[in-house]
Amino acid sequence: MDVSTAIKTSPISRYQYKVLAACLLVITIDGFDVFVMGFVLPHLPDGFFDSTAEKGYLLSAGLAGMAAGSIFLAPLADRIGRRRLILWGLVLNLIGLAASAMSPNVEALIAARFLTGIGIGGMAASLIVLVQELSSEKRRNTIMGVYSIGFPLGSLVGGGIGALLVAAFDGAWQVMFIFGAVITAGAVAVTLVMIPESVDFLISKNTPEADAQIRSFIAKLNNPAIDPNARPALAPIVEDNTSVRGLFANGMYYRTLLTWLMYSCLMSAFYFANTWTPQLVKESSGSAELGTTAGLILSLGGLVGALVFGVWTLKISAGRLLWTAMAIAAVSIVAFAAFFGHPGIAIALTVAVGLFTYIAITAAAAVVPPLYALRARSTAIGWMLGIGRLFSISAPIAVGYALAVFAPQTLYYFAAIPMVVGALATYALWKHTRDEVAPMDIVAEPVSGYPPLVKEG
Repeated sequence: MDVSTAIKTSPISRYQYKVLAACLLVITIDGFDVFVMGFVLPHLPDGFFDSTAEKGYLLSAGLAGMAAGSIFLAPLADRIGRRRLILWGLVLNLIGLAASAMSPNVEALIAARFLTGIGIGGMAASLIVLVQELSSEKRRNTIMGVYSIGFPLGSLVGGGIGALLVAAFDGAWQVMFIFGAVITAGAVAVTLVMIPESVDFLISKNTPEADAQIRSFIAKLNNPAIDPNARPALAPIVEDNTSVRGLFANGMYYRTLLTWLMYSCLMSAFYFANTWTPQLVKESSGSAELGTTAGLILSLGGLVGALVFGVWTLKISAGRLLWTAMAIAAVSIVAFAAFFGHPGIAIALTVAVGLFTYIAITAAAAVVPPLYALRARSTAIGWMLGIGRLFSISAPIAVGYALAVFAPQTLYYFAAIPMVVGALATYALWKHTRDEVAPMDIVAEPVSGYPPLVKEG
């Protein structure tokens, strides 16, 4: 049995679990880096901004960087490798966090957050694809559910620790970014030591260096059923498959457009809730601590949602769960808005908002990569993340202006609309692809030796 088939069909080995745990640690640290601005915002001095609109631009800077990283950096992983792209992203993230801590004004902080976002956006797609390629077919959705707790866990734990550090250093907001830079440096070390390159990617490279890495990986799996000389028969590779054009070739355009629409709607609502909720609750209640609590509880709901996804997909498909969760998330946001004037009830409802929104995000990450061939997976997930974030950028900025016209409660009613649209798009995607065999799950006949790649066009 070749190694690729063994990963898909065999129980997950101890070594695979170690690598998956390292990926979880890296994404947890990124979760803090993504949402730290929402926790920093209530602690910035009053004179830091010239207008409320600047707060929206600051919150959107990281999203803009993540969109740029997802679109322009993430597809490089299909050419240079998942692991190398993860390292590049972490280094950019580290530089951005250090620059954030040293920012003397809002303009510098916006630029630093943009750079941080580029790093996170570039590496996020590679982490998702690597985790799926390291997981067995039977446990893939469960593993994705556990892996996806990283983002809300990083926000919850990191935000809590950051808040304690700010209090300990007499309100110095810079300490949150310093803390983020330190733990990101730790993520670089973890990646260098513990995370290998994707075996599927190495097989597609067909070089002596890649073959040596595959054999090293096989030795660590400690699975006597694997033949070190066997490789799976590779499907023909079309050059366009490694570019965005491959996402529209051979009738793929319909699923690609649906995933872009779905994720754009999901991210618009998600980032509005996660970036603005601490500030809006603070303005409504007059308490920065209550705003921070609301943000932490929202992250707690997301953490539970990622775990619920892993259990729920044992009963129903990830595709069906995706559109169901988005529909329930829309209802939860409306309920939150209805009780916004009652802080105790509203904050309790943030658990439901975070829960179902994050179930949808986890399901999207699980559903999309298997719909595409090997050499298009990072491109597909990267462009989906990037397009979604491009649209989500407008949400925090629009809120900055809308606060002059609408009450915070009304803005949450508006936020439910994209969730409804996204649920409809996701339902259409599920209907379109539910009877297909995912390319990631096709087990080819193994061949002896290292087969040459067949290139067309």
